[in-house]
Amino acid sequence: MQRTIAAAIQAHPKLKLHIIATGMHLSPRFGRTVNDITRDGFHVAHCLDSLAPGDGPDSIGFSIGEGTKLFAQLFNKWQPDILTLLGDRFDMLPAALAAVPFAIPTAHIHGGEVTSGAIDDCFRHAITKMAHIHFAATEPYAARIHQLGEPKENIHVVGAPAIDDFAALQPITDDELIAKSGFKPGEVNLLVVYHPETLAFENVRSDCRELLDALEKLQANITFIRPNADTGNTAIHEKIDGFCNRQDDARAVTSMSRTDYLQALRHSSALIGNSSSGIIEAPSFKIPAVNIGNRQAGRVRAANVIDCAKSSSAIASAIAKALSPEFRESLLDIKNPYGNGGTGARIADILAHTTIDRAIVCKRFVDLPQP
Repeated sequence: MQRTIAAAIQAHPKLKLHIIATGMHLSPRFGRTVNDITRDGFHVAHCLDSLAPGDGPDSIGFSIGEGTKLFAQLFNKWQPDILTLLGDRFDMLPAALAAVPFAIPTAHIHGGEVTSGAIDDCFRHAITKMAHIHFAATEPYAARIHQLGEPKENIHVVGAPAIDDFAALQPITDDELIAKSGFKPGEVNLLVVYHPETLAFENVRSDCRELLDALEKLQANITFIRPNADTGNTAIHEKIDGFCNRQDDARAVTSMSRTDYLQALRHSSALIGNSSSGIIEAPSFKIPAVNIGNRQAGRVRAANVIDCAKSSSAIASAIAKALSPEFRESLLDIKNPYGNGGTGARIADILAHTTIDRAIVCKRFVDLPQP
């Protein structure tokens, strides 16, 4: 759950927030980010430790199965009036699956999107078909949810909740910037967020090598955010460690707090990798984003995104374009297609005014007119 949504739900007089932490949030290897949730002032009502060791397809499958079992056990003892899920990761699917036999209404955030290079694509659409209330980030995504047979009256265009945090972001000093992100004012600072392309995970080691070959030739201060728990992530961890051991101006962090990450993004010369952050958040800061490969293929994007192939030469060319004064100047007037904030409050208000009865969980399929 994104924190501005959690805060809006917690503050709403008609709603009561219960947070269930699972997956990577509970793993020390990925920073045990459940601590970030509590540090932000939220109570975590339930912790479901479903993440299997390892990073192979069997581990992902096991985690889905274990998560479904744990959520079913929880729902058998306690059932929310509405289950709210954000995104498309494999650890979201078990919650949606387990809610179905209990007839728990589900609200889904960020449905209707396409990421054709990731297995998350099918998880997202599957959650849409199990959900009853839909919070889409843009109009094209809302249209796709309707195309999947969902009634228009249950689809709400609310923007991306990740943008909400920007309004509260305060300026920081140069010393704070260096301490929090390692970025050095006046230098080329690259933020690198690179995850496995899960529909081609067998190539993750060679793909990562191409990225690092392109970065190795640059005179830049580089901060890596380590990958998430997708298939093949161990190879990226190892490659990043080797790179940072060889390069004095490179460092890797397991995770950053939300505020620290946004400060790093705001002060970066460019975001490099294949994270949705380059598409959803970077446009608000007018930051160039080099988007490598197909992991994010299909998402609505602003002009800050430079798509490139996974070869070192293509990546190097894209980075050179991103760092050019001409390209950076071209971004001064861009608008973020994912909105300008207020998403959390809109979602909380819609949830508060949703009638919870048998009718909401009796889903109907809306057939579109045939051409």
